[in-house]
Amino acid sequence: MDFFKNKIKKFQEKKLDEILFKIQFHESTRKKLEEEMKRSKEIDEKSQKQIKYHSQMEEIWRGNEEKLRRQMEENK
Repeated sequence: MDFFKNKIKKFQEKKLDEILFKIQFHESTRKKLEEEMKRSKEIDEKSQKQIKYHSQMEEIWRGNEEKLRRQMEENK
């Protein structure tokens, strides 16, 4: 029984690391695009779409992080 709990725990920790990496990636990319838009002072539709996309992905991954953390708490 402990064997499976340990396997599940390791898997969840690995997934959490992946999720945190993706959140960090989308957050930094969004911030970089926002900085570029501020510097250029032009309203670039493509950049706006990319910023919106990265914001949405951040929200999705934060939701996934929350769900996984809840699962990890339940499995303790």
